[in-house]
Amino acid sequence: MDVRHIVEFLYDEFGPEKIKEMVVKPLDLKVALHYGCHLVKPSKERQLGSVEQPTFFDELIEATGAESIDYPDKMACCGAGGGVRSALLEKSLEMTNHKLSRIRDAGADCIVNACPFCHLQFDSGQAEIREKFALEYNIPVLHYSQLLGLALGFPPEELGIDLNIITNEEFFEKLGGRIE
Repeated sequence: MDVRHIVEFLYDEFGPEKIKEMVVKPLDLKVALHYGCHLVKPSKERQLGSVEQPTFFDELIEATGAESIDYPDKMACCGAGGGVRSALLEKSLEMTNHKLSRIRDAGADCIVNACPFCHLQFDSGQAEIREKFALEYNIPVLHYSQLLGLALGFPPEELGIDLNIITNEEFFEKLGGRIE
């Protein structure tokens, strides 16, 4: 059985060019992409290029019309991996806080990832950071499938974006005010 990550499948079976051809609503967004540990490792099995400076996921982001922005510590852990979140929550949130500050300073409209655990860390982690450290980021977090769905013409509420912990009216306005 050939088990593949959804991003790996989309990249290998469709590729950025074919996805770009299917886009009906190009996205005018600055995206802070988070690769996540499990997407690039084990690297020899994935065969998707450099582990240190990958580009395959950036290419899929840009196929939607969005801009995948660079930011310091882009390849750093979100803070949830390796059991850190469950064993050392405060340290985990410090790691997330650091990464969120880099993403905010880079001017991102949203964070995109393809890992449910990273998604949890960035989405609910922002609420926890607000409560614990009195810091506000308010950066929407999307799974790549949601970003792709937007580019394919699906409304945000149909993709569950409005159900995230972090919702941001300015972000929905950037999507063309399509939130109902």
